[in-house]
Amino acid sequence: MRKLTRRDFIVLTAGGAAAAAVAAACGGDDEDGGGSTPGATAAGMTPASGASPTVDAGTDNGAVGLRWFGQSMFLLTSPAGITVLLDPFNDIGYTVPPPLDTDAATITHEHPDHNNDALGGSTATVLRGLTSDGWADIDETVGDVRVSSVQTYHDDTQGSQLGRNAAFVIETVGLRIAHLGDLGHMLDDEQAAAIGGVDVLMVPVGGTFTLDGAGATTVAEQLGPKMVFPMHYQTAAAGGALANADAFLAGKTVQQVGSTDIRIARAELPAELTAFVLDYE
Repeated sequence: MRKLTRRDFIVLTAGGAAAAAVAAACGGDDEDGGGSTPGATAAGMTPASGASPTVDAGTDNGAVGLRWFGQSMFLLTSPAGITVLLDPFNDIGYTVPPPLDTDAATITHEHPDHNNDALGGSTATVLRGLTSDGWADIDETVGDVRVSSVQTYHDDTQGSQLGRNAAFVIETVGLRIAHLGDLGHMLDDEQAAAIGGVDVLMVPVGGTFTLDGAGATTVAEQLGPKMVFPMHYQTAAAGGALANADAFLAGKTVQQVGSTDIRIARAELPAELTAFVLDYE
């Protein structure tokens, strides 16, 4: 993660008119994606169109559906049909969907590429990981989904540059799923223990404002997932200030999903850590 100037910090923590500047910092043009074997590259990934949901709620009782929209925004669907929107973005280059009318929405921090809670619609219980002067202590159950938060930082200087960040842990149907938001540092022992071992991990890999590929690899090793989804990296749609996912994917078993959506079942988890590269909306 590069050292930020005072101007960078002001832009990233401002709202309103500065949102466009934040989008420029975290958006832009270039590419990522690609590969399906150990050491596969992310270059050349293209957006998917018309991807179908992967879980038939109420009948596929052993699985979770996960959809990536780009950046750090995911939609999780539980076996009971509970929907949780994770870190919804504003207009940063990816397609902004209409409100999704989810059951819950989690916001890891209050930067415009992560906090567009309006996309949850009028039905969503919004779970904000931060308060005006610290962290919220989230531990909520919505249907068959439990959501809890863990205190982390957006940078490696205890928030002095980019502020606080919350990691969210989602538990459902025997799966433990972690979304690390804009984590900017290695986890200490207390933070790693609070998150705990996970089956599925969503981790930023693009550097500049968050972990880079090497740091994200170390954090993944700390938490021990079988499935890891890189996020917050440069693609053809956005993230011009970020690196692509290549450094994170190097040396790993990589599955290029070829869709925005994936079905996740505990009984079908891979035997070893595998990086799954989703297409984006």
